[in-house]
Amino acid sequence: MNFLNSNPHQPSVDEAEELSYAPSGGRVKMWLSGVGLALVPLVYGLKGLEAGTTLFFGSRGSQLELQDEAAAGMSIAYIAVGAFLHFHYFWGLHSRLLPWSPWLKLVAVTVFLGAFGCAMFKVLA
Repeated sequence: MNFLNSNPHQPSVDEAEELSYAPSGGRVKMWLSGVGLALVPLVYGLKGLEAGTTLFFGSRGSQLELQDEAAAGMSIAYIAVGAFLHFHYFWGLHSRLLPWSPWLKLVAVTVFLGAFGCAMFKVLA
């Protein structure tokens, strides 16, 4: 996945497709990305659930403050992003956990889509 040389205005299906495969790397990447990076959206989502409010980050620094059900849905979506990162980088780089990684990533994406859809429904309704 080469994000540095890609055109940011032209989305690439190939880059998204690479997230379905197991990542390359060693123990350092497994722990830094699979735990450290995954904790960022996970903790943010948990704080949003606890507070009942969260931010929906947009492009160019714009953001929308969400309350109540919309905030709960978006917080669960953030938690699902953290779970996806954990299942991709930690489970995907662990030899015994690798067979479960694709299935759990599918569950995380499904939860994300449902929670994000619920949040957007509450915002637009």
